[in-house]
Amino acid sequence: MFFSENSMSVADRIHPDDRLVFENTTDGIIVLQDGFLRYVNAIGVRIMGYTHEELVDHHFREFVHPEDLPMVEMRYAQRMNYEPVPDVYPFRLIKKSGEANWFEIHAIEINWKGQRASLTFFHNIQRRMMAEQALSQSEAKTRALLNAVPDMMLLLAPDGLCLHYKPFEDQRCANRICTLEGQNVRDIFPQMIISACMQAIHRTISTREMQIFEFPFDSERGRMYYEARVVAFVEDEVIVIVRDISDRKRIEENLMQREADLRKENIRLRSSIRDRYGFHNIIGKSPAMQRVYDTILQAAASSAHVMIYGESGTGKELVARAIHDLSDRAREPFIPVNCGAIPPGLMESEFFGYKKGAFSGAVSDRKGYLDLVCGGSLFMDEIGEIDTNLQVKLLRAIEGGGFIPVGGSELHQPDLRIIGATNRNLMELVKRRMMREDFFYRINIIPVHLPPLRERGEDLTLLIYHFMEQFTEDGRVPVLPPNIMAMLQSYAWPGNIRELQNVIQRYVTMGRIELSGKMDMDEVDMDFMPEMDSTSHFPDLKEALNSFEKIYIEKVLKKNRWKKAETAKALGIHRKTLFRKMKELGIES
Repeated sequence: MFFSENSMSVADRIHPDDRLVFENTTDGIIVLQDGFLRYVNAIGVRIMGYTHEELVDHHFREFVHPEDLPMVEMRYAQRMNYEPVPDVYPFRLIKKSGEANWFEIHAIEINWKGQRASLTFFHNIQRRMMAEQALSQSEAKTRALLNAVPDMMLLLAPDGLCLHYKPFEDQRCANRICTLEGQNVRDIFPQMIISACMQAIHRTISTREMQIFEFPFDSERGRMYYEARVVAFVEDEVIVIVRDISDRKRIEENLMQREADLRKENIRLRSSIRDRYGFHNIIGKSPAMQRVYDTILQAAASSAHVMIYGESGTGKELVARAIHDLSDRAREPFIPVNCGAIPPGLMESEFFGYKKGAFSGAVSDRKGYLDLVCGGSLFMDEIGEIDTNLQVKLLRAIEGGGFIPVGGSELHQPDLRIIGATNRNLMELVKRRMMREDFFYRINIIPVHLPPLRERGEDLTLLIYHFMEQFTEDGRVPVLPPNIMAMLQSYAWPGNIRELQNVIQRYVTMGRIELSGKMDMDEVDMDFMPEMDSTSHFPDLKEALNSFEKIYIEKVLKKNRWKKAETAKALGIHRKTLFRKMKELGIES
């Protein structure tokens, strides 16, 4: 383009047709010659905020941002030296207000007054540069965040094709799982978890919710474990974040093994506290009770439901408390419930609770036993008394189906352990359809059989002295005469330990023995007891008891014609116990 040199003013130096175009364009226009501004159109003047006089014949250095000045000077010099220069490049102009705005330069060479000059168009790109700068900063932050994450990341198409991936930061785990690129997920993950992976991808796409799954992988380092998190992206693409959780898994396995070892050690230590007189408030040293102690420890180490069988008065609740106190649930409640004492119409509300207004008299919400136990143990005595309808609901609750309180709508998920007890034959109830078979097998996982007192002859003396110490207030335990001890040992104890406890308490309180069975004091023949005067030697109590025991056993043997089984039954002891006592006391058969 050529400009006339006949006119003295800046405007007159430009051809009228060109000036018309320049003054009506939306871009600022500057003519540069020797680095000085020789012409600025009206748009340029308005953009920069200066007057014509403040712009024309001033060097461009005055208006270029200091940080961009070296680049602009280099480009200008290159153009003047006929070197290749980009036709378009950005820089910042300083307005009169001091504000710096981004502009884009479009420069072409012209002849100005017979000399070379540069016609420069500059377009405001401030918004675009700010957006690009913000985007660049965001991308830099994202890259920094991604680089700081040691996990592997994959961008997958809906069909499982890997579009992009970021490998693990830790190159020690470099293997087939982190070196493939542009492959299908079927080539990335082990065959055993492809189905789970594809299901997670499809579920994420459909629900837009993150899916998590774990899988093992055999690498050069051995068996590794990974966790994959599948997150929805754009256009049905998903991002899969794969984390190495091998260390965590090994820690978990070590903790589980340690917990198992501690549990075994705990059981061993608990077993070691057993002495020859009893265990955890349960008195008895007989082989039958030793077997009960072993079962209690096994039940305490497990989380399975327990069923305690035994006659009335054998101490079923005491055993249930021992199981609870020795278990992992010891810190949570132990709630005993006598199922036989609850009216049939109230059983459901008692176990499951009810909401206010559920029935007449329900003036407020009330929690049931299943909510109150809250992580503890529910002791259901006389469990055979609950009806089959309640058995169905209890079965559903303890199997994970939960329950709904009477009159409510919210599902409750109880955390409890059932310890049942009964003096009935539950299998007979199942046959008679009075107990559901599925309910029976669900609660009868660990059975505990308590022997009646008549089968624990070796424990009778321990129990007698235990109760005498328990009921004596002044600490002076009375001595039982040999004839009374013989009578107690010969009694069948139909009421078991509960009856013995009552008899001893009555004796300590009132000084007399009263038994509900057929034997009383008149049946005990004392003629064989030696007479002793003031000059006689008084044997100690143990010697006297052994003497009395020998005489009494011989008397009962003679009465039963030396039949061992009948004699043991009459004495209320096991036949093996009778043989042992005969040997110890020197009784010839």
